[in-house]
Amino acid sequence: MRLSSYFNIMIIIGIFGWPGMTRLIRGQFLSLRGQDFVIAAVMIGAPTWRIIFLHILPNVVGPVVVAATLGLAGAILTESSLSFLGLGVQQPTPSWGQTLTTALQLPILENLPWRWLPSAVAIAFAVLSMNFFGDALRDAFDPRMTLD
Repeated sequence: MRLSSYFNIMIIIGIFGWPGMTRLIRGQFLSLRGQDFVIAAVMIGAPTWRIIFLHILPNVVGPVVVAATLGLAGAILTESSLSFLGLGVQQPTPSWGQTLTTALQLPILENLPWRWLPSAVAIAFAVLSMNFFGDALRDAFDPRMTLD
């Protein structure tokens, strides 16, 4: 039962998350299609598969990896907010959103007001670390970034 609820949440997040990644990939392909190195490969008669796999795809990998790390941070926030609202994974399965929900009950807030803090800090740390990691990958993969 626990595995199926996690699986269902992952499927739902994946269904609603793939269009953004697809638009990014399509936009990168369309942008790179008009670059001089692709036009030169077409002019010398290179087959389409060679142009895609050797010229365009290596240039698309960087932005896709960065978008995937940022999408992972968004998925963490989505799952924790769905669990906080009671729409995510159900009770004996642990979730940061469920921990926040139980910590924000009135008797717990009156006696242990700091009980919500570890879950909130864990969510914030996970999301910020994924964003910083994505930013570092963007800097590493960006060919226009030069060292002075």
